[in-house]
Amino acid sequence: MKKSNSGITLVSLVITIIVLLILASITVYSGIGTIRSARLTKFTTELKIMQQKVNELYNSYTNEKSVIVNGIEYVGTDIQNIGKNPDGIFDENRLEEIFSENESGITDRTGYMYYDTETIQALGLEEIEYEFFVNIAKRSVVSIEGFNDGEKRYYNLEQVPDGVYNVEYNEISKNYFEFSE
Repeated sequence: MKKSNSGITLVSLVITIIVLLILASITVYSGIGTIRSARLTKFTTELKIMQQKVNELYNSYTNEKSVIVNGIEYVGTDIQNIGKNPDGIFDENRLEEIFSENESGITDRTGYMYYDTETIQALGLEEIEYEFFVNIAKRSVVSIEGFNDGEKRYYNLEQVPDGVYNVEYNEISKNYFEFSE
């Protein structure tokens, strides 16, 4: 008598498992890329929000307007003093690492203040999680932690792919805009 074998062979089972493993690895790899992209978007968004706030503070800084932060009134050039002096808070090596040509691209850290979570919240920015170094006079924002996408670490908007270039104010641009109006 003949027996009817109805079932799957070992070869077809192995092939099915291999195909499933390939599909799973593609899905995982795609998911990792999506997570990395979402984190970069969050980092970029927070930098843009912070940059917008710094632009507002710069406007008050140049137009001698007042800003109240944590119950303290800052007027005109005093606005540059919002935040904390980073020299007493951060290790000198860490500051030199961040403010280097290789990392942030900014080598002169003069005028940068430390904006911790408390200072940022006092400015009305509740959802910001990163902390920054800010120079109001230069309208510059530098992330303390930066963002590592696996290939490079970003610290400011100029470094982020499709980043915004922050034009520094100087007398030449002032004269150009006064002349062109």
